[in-house]
Amino acid sequence: MCGIFGAIATERKFEASAFEHFIQLTNLVHYRGPDDSGYIAINMESGPVRSPEAFDIFLGHRRLSILDLSPAGHQPMHDGNGRWIIFNGEIFNYLELRRELQTMGHRFTTECDTEVILHIYDKYGEDGFEKLNGMWAFALVDIPRRRVVLSRDRFSIKPLYLTSVDDRICFASEIKQLLSLVPSLQVNVEVMCAFLAQGLLDHSSETFFRGINQVPPKTNLVIDFGSREVRSKLYWDYTSAPNCRPRETPDYFRELLIDSVRIRLRSDIRVGLLLSGGLDSSTLAIIARPLAEHNFETFSVVAEKQRYTEDKFITALTSAAGISNRKLVLRPFHIFEILEEAIYHHDEPFGHFSIIAHYKLLQLVKQQSDVVVLLSGQGGDETLLGYLKFFIFYIRDLVRQHKYSSAAQYQQDWATI
Repeated sequence: MCGIFGAIATERKFEASAFEHFIQLTNLVHYRGPDDSGYIAINMESGPVRSPEAFDIFLGHRRLSILDLSPAGHQPMHDGNGRWIIFNGEIFNYLELRRELQTMGHRFTTECDTEVILHIYDKYGEDGFEKLNGMWAFALVDIPRRRVVLSRDRFSIKPLYLTSVDDRICFASEIKQLLSLVPSLQVNVEVMCAFLAQGLLDHSSETFFRGINQVPPKTNLVIDFGSREVRSKLYWDYTSAPNCRPRETPDYFRELLIDSVRIRLRSDIRVGLLLSGGLDSSTLAIIARPLAEHNFETFSVVAEKQRYTEDKFITALTSAAGISNRKLVLRPFHIFEILEEAIYHHDEPFGHFSIIAHYKLLQLVKQQSDVVVLLSGQGGDETLLGYLKFFIFYIRDLVRQHKYSSAAQYQQDWATI
């Protein structure tokens, strides 16, 4: 996890006083990137400026070092050809892309994935981001083509918020970095009502703050200094698996899952896993254990009362597979102890106390281990329709298709769960 902040002025340049303010907004999320920081002001006509009296673009970065821990991974990073980038995330297939680019004559000076993005852009433009397998939010300044490209990963794993006032666009990793730039703070009533009525979160690009939005998933946002236009374009969309028959689907999914875990274990620091005892995280633990190069460790939250805990499932799995595990016993006072801190870091409302447990667990990992990167089963239920509510939606669609027999059968199955 890194933190980024940027500001773009397509007409009226920023004054020198804005530079220090933008540095403060970058450092507001110093906890996202405790290992390094970097800031740069850019004039689109002349490039980077050391003593900014007036500038078009600001790029700020807080770094959490995961790949290439040396100073070579410092950001903002440039390619020597007038392009600069700030990047939050990780490109998991960077080694394969690097080798592919090297066969085309590209030369690299670092061992990090950030440089790979610059070379992908050099070769393919922003359409090349479709080749990236990972999670990301980044801003790439292209001085020769007089534009800035903002990009967000396929499933909006990494946050990227923005606000626009007149000809100026500011973007950041967290909402709190943008609050001082919004003319007036107002609640987005539509988003708040959807949350209160249905518990919906992140169902659109809007946030709880009027005037602050998210860059949509699988999208590039191109700010063109020549035309003064802002263009939004998908670089990827969903497609069906090629030549995959229904009976072949389980094996195909298994191969994808194992490969997904394999490339996510690439790191120059220790990687662990959050283990709940459920199906999703247990599956990841079994896959990751033999693939991990370093001592692999898992971390779990358990409750004091046995009726509320999955401790027995966690113990059964880790004992049988020989996986190291640390348990955090969550007590009621923990909720009140960290509630305000968790709210501060989330910026927006959240719907479950599991967020608090998750936050407390991450504190434990940070305080008691040297593990920095964690795998997690979060999102498995959404991907594999693991919530009971999905049965209801499916039954409704069967009825609309007049498949009453199938609907009745699924209704009976759902009632027994």
